[in-house]
Amino acid sequence: MINELTKVKGIGVKTQEKLNTLDIHNVKDLLLYYPRQYLDRTKVINISQIEENSYVSLKGVISNISSKYMPYGRRLHITNAIFKDETGEINLTWFNQSYLSKVLRNGSFIYLFGKAEKKGFFYSLTNPEFSFKKEDFIRIEPVYPKNTHIAQYEIRKSIKSALDYTGHLIKETLPEDVRKKYNLMDKELAIKNIHYPSSPKAFYDARRRLVFEELFLMQLALFTIKENNKVSRKGNVYTNSNVANTYIKNLPFTLTNGQVQAIKDIDMDLKSGKLMSRLLQGDVGSGKTLVSFYAVLKVFEKGDQSALMVPTEILAKQHFENAQKDLSPLGVRCLLLVGSLSKKEKEEAYSKIENGQVDLVIGTHALIQKDVKFKNLTLCITDEQHRFGVSQRTEFSQKGRQPHLLVMSATPIPRTLALVIYGDLDISTIKEMPKERKKVLTYAVDESYRQRIIAFIEKIVNQGQQVFIVCPSIYENPDIDISDVTTKFEFYSKNLPKLKVDVLHGQMKNKEKSEIINDFLDKKSQVLVTTTIIEVGIDIANAGLIVIEDAQQFGLSQLHQLRGRVGRSNIQAYCILFNQSESENAKKRMDAMVSSNDGFYLAEEDLALRGPGDFFGVKQHGLPEFKIANLYEDMDILKLTQKALVDEIKRSECYKNLLEEELLYIGYGNLWG
Repeated sequence: MINELTKVKGIGVKTQEKLNTLDIHNVKDLLLYYPRQYLDRTKVINISQIEENSYVSLKGVISNISSKYMPYGRRLHITNAIFKDETGEINLTWFNQSYLSKVLRNGSFIYLFGKAEKKGFFYSLTNPEFSFKKEDFIRIEPVYPKNTHIAQYEIRKSIKSALDYTGHLIKETLPEDVRKKYNLMDKELAIKNIHYPSSPKAFYDARRRLVFEELFLMQLALFTIKENNKVSRKGNVYTNSNVANTYIKNLPFTLTNGQVQAIKDIDMDLKSGKLMSRLLQGDVGSGKTLVSFYAVLKVFEKGDQSALMVPTEILAKQHFENAQKDLSPLGVRCLLLVGSLSKKEKEEAYSKIENGQVDLVIGTHALIQKDVKFKNLTLCITDEQHRFGVSQRTEFSQKGRQPHLLVMSATPIPRTLALVIYGDLDISTIKEMPKERKKVLTYAVDESYRQRIIAFIEKIVNQGQQVFIVCPSIYENPDIDISDVTTKFEFYSKNLPKLKVDVLHGQMKNKEKSEIINDFLDKKSQVLVTTTIIEVGIDIANAGLIVIEDAQQFGLSQLHQLRGRVGRSNIQAYCILFNQSESENAKKRMDAMVSSNDGFYLAEEDLALRGPGDFFGVKQHGLPEFKIANLYEDMDILKLTQKALVDEIKRSECYKNLLEEELLYIGYGNLWG
């Protein structure tokens, strides 16, 4: 295919420069630059049928054309005209389109499309699109994402030209029998109909084909990476488990079935001689860290190093303290590496890591800085994996020589999506909670319960426990009526005068945040008003109540994560959800939270109620941003492609060249390199 933009008729150097600002650098980019919506111009109406603030297609005669330049103020060039049909007339206005004086002619028959606004008793159109030819105008028109550097008509013109002059060169990517089996449109026809649908059915069939291809290729790529790792990438072998087994035997409680199975999975991986690439997912407080420490001890027993990367300093410090308590007595030398360390402290840490004077390094993104060099890193662990992307995971692994990889997530993910997001990993799941844990009692209330909740907070504190108050915003926003930390801190300080109320949010300096958290840990404060900064990494066994303000602003998965900050001991804990919304959707979410403490059930409900965009966001997982697919809206196609993948695995070799070309293009890198 011709790939240089300027080789396409009608695209010059200036237009190419404008297209570059949209990250369109070749003809393939241009053809795959899909519309974000469509304008249906096919329904032409009379002026008498216009409804205020609606988009309308009209046909009639233009007259009274005038043009003037306003040299002062905003320096506008204004073109005015009258448009008439057999049922009435309306005013037309164009701003800063001086060329119209040479194009428009009084008495010309014209087609118009625009948004009708009422001014007094008359309707008007501002900057309407127009054409003198019906065939060029009365159609479904694409609307593309744009910026200030390029006009919508320039994007349309470029794409239309590319379709006209190079569309026949579009290469088919799926075998004919696959297209036939799953009733898929040819790719050339699909590309043309996604930009300029010939009918609603043609648009539906085009989109279905392109979504199928996008999801199918992505899953085939992940499967290929996974299989490639199993076949070609060898990992260090760890068979001895004396220290690790001693650790498990000396625990003051019995492991859950999920923990036992996860440990067996890790044992099998480390004995296999193949590289471990495993996701360990489990609900908040299900005991994933304990399982990861078992893996660390297996590696330690052979004299090799491990590293644990987490998204926040708070969580890093907490893991470090737990490792010191649980692993140091077994001889494991632990080290904390975070961004807030002084230059001297970092240099000392780098030296110890490189010289093999530490066995386990726990830290944040500081672990993947270029100055960090390990002596013999053979196990990489990430916690709260949903906060990291594939690229960060890869960068972390490159710190060692073919290290085993264990990633952990406390955000339960529906299986359908887990196969997409973690398709290159084996999955272990811990569903049970430790037997000594009590269910967090959850209640959804409105503002009429405010004083009763104030009294309940006092009661909880008088019992010797502590309280979290979570708000969706840091500062008051006049445009959005939601609770903010600053205002609620003042409110609770005033209404709880006998208690020490503190405030915590992400815009504070690290030193200040650490002091506030330490005060809360040391029980110097009883109530902490905070943002979702506590969603991960705050493990305070004494916290007995969490109050979530404007709970309707959060999805179920995030509410469940926040609720997991309490109930982390054998005391009875409570969660209060202040719901300020009357919507049926918000009510369903609150009902789900009240009725269930099962994170996997809530994840499924969250997906159904809000979709994966709100559920966790695709980008933060490191997946390429989908050009056309939507993981929730296209769930039926996603399931179909997962079925197709099973059918096509046996001949995946025939897709090798296709995968290399297509997936290098969308950002996966070389799968076979």
